[in-house]
Amino acid sequence: MSDSRDEFLNTAIQFERDGFDFYMEAARNAGSDLARGVFGSLAQDELRHISFLKTLSVGEATVKSENESLAARLRPIFKDAGDVAAGAEGDIAALNLGIEREIKAVETYAAAAADADDHEFRALCEVLVGIEKGHRQLLENVVEYLDHPDSFFLREERWIVEG
Repeated sequence: MSDSRDEFLNTAIQFERDGFDFYMEAARNAGSDLARGVFGSLAQDELRHISFLKTLSVGEATVKSENESLAARLRPIFKDAGDVAAGAEGDIAALNLGIEREIKAVETYAAAAADADDHEFRALCEVLVGIEKGHRQLLENVVEYLDHPDSFFLREERWIVEG
């Protein structure tokens, strides 16, 4: 393995560790159960990403399976969200920081995939790009929900209002 790939992997693993720390801290400080649950689930995912990077393999994981697993963990959290207005302002700031982290991760893994010399490493980076894009979309949806809970489902599920 080349020195540049080793350096990239070490940097990426540290980035994921920092992400885990960020999401755990955000979960501890979250004002709503919804944000707390989202941050906690994303922290778990960061640990999985470290495992992928250390083994240079995602095993049987795919972007679809990882995003479905995250959605399954979050479904009960969203169902039980209740009144999320309390504490939403601080949560939104942390969610926006999370979005910035996910954008940086997508850019980093996409660049690594583009520069990859071998198929397996490229495939690993491409799966991570897809997963990180899913994380970003989730965080953006939570921000939208906290900002506009009354209209969120109209937009997200394309509900039709008759009147």
